[in-house]
Amino acid sequence: MKKTISHLVLGKIVNKTVVDKPFQDVLEAVKKSIEANDFKISVLHNNKEVFQKNNLPVDPDFEFSIIQFCNAPKAHMAITKLSHDVGIMMPKSIVVSRENGKTSIRFMQMKPWMVGWMFPEVNLIPLSTKVMAAMRKIVKDAVADLEK
Repeated sequence: MKKTISHLVLGKIVNKTVVDKPFQDVLEAVKKSIEANDFKISVLHNNKEVFQKNNLPVDPDFEFSIIQFCNAPKAHMAITKLSHDVGIMMPKSIVVSRENGKTSIRFMQMKPWMVGWMFPEVNLIPLSTKVMAAMRKIVKDAVADLEK
């Protein structure tokens, strides 16, 4: 019941695209697409390495990376002209992981009105709409590049 209500109100929060391509190829395609869409990669977290360094059990085929990125001029505008509070939504993240023999690309897909409710003192709906469109385009472009 809780899951049904959540889905009705919030929609699908995790945008997940599954591709039958090697992890490293997908990771590189996503990185390339991020940069082609006017974003710069801030940090690439290789969680497999992090887990191994902490002596945590990792299956041999386990792959999980988080790419964090932003568009500095747009982030600067949002923070300095709108509100420092919006910084908690930055940078954007895309997860590339391997599970069940497939590689997946995931990102948090918040509905623009949800972001608007989170920050009622500023009108973030137009900006949030653009950001979500950019996130979807990054994934779409990466998948298209993999299919060439």
